[in-house]
Amino acid sequence: MTAVPIDHSHRRRRPEPETRRTHSPVRRNSQPAGGENWRPLSWEEGRRILLALRIHAEKQRRKGERTGTAPRDKTDAGGISFGAIRLAEILVGIATKRGGRLEPSVKWLAKALNVPLKSVHAWKAQLKRHGFLDWRRRWVATGRQGARGDQVQQTSNAYWLKAPLEALQAAAKVLAPRKAEEDDEARWSAMPAAMQASLRAMKASAARRSERGPQAGRRSDP
Repeated sequence: MTAVPIDHSHRRRRPEPETRRTHSPVRRNSQPAGGENWRPLSWEEGRRILLALRIHAEKQRRKGERTGTAPRDKTDAGGISFGAIRLAEILVGIATKRGGRLEPSVKWLAKALNVPLKSVHAWKAQLKRHGFLDWRRRWVATGRQGARGDQVQQTSNAYWLKAPLEALQAAAKVLAPRKAEEDDEARWSAMPAAMQASLRAMKASAARRSERGPQAGRRSDP
């Protein structure tokens, strides 16, 4: 006796009609790229954010939070790792150079930090939980047509740097004594003219080196 296969063709799923166009993004809560309101970030603002982050991280460690500790519950933000601070430094550098525009890919950040992708995701989550970073998932159109309409694909996130008010106030207390010392002319007024001129020249030279950055004056290898 020969076996006859059963016909299951009637159970096959019919193709979706072209009229069903959901325009669903690749990942949940993603939005179309473009139209971001980038706010320029100065070097002074960036340094203030980084100082506030370091002070905040040190306070967390004094409370007994280990670096990079995961949150214990919804009310706990966990710890901040040194890798998260390094990630914030790179993000501040990008934002200050590009007029606040901050949209690097996770792969690029992982390569710049020489770490796996999961480390970047973990550090991003730490900064977000503590109020120093926020982002928006985005997608772009591919230009190809699909069964549900125009096909889209995920692109890099748009990021925004920020800092909690308490952390900024702590940074301001640290910077306050430095601002009081900036009035050098009042302290130099009683000195001889030649010494005043020498001190002004030294201050101007230090300011120029600071503007050029830490790599200024270094000779590259042949």
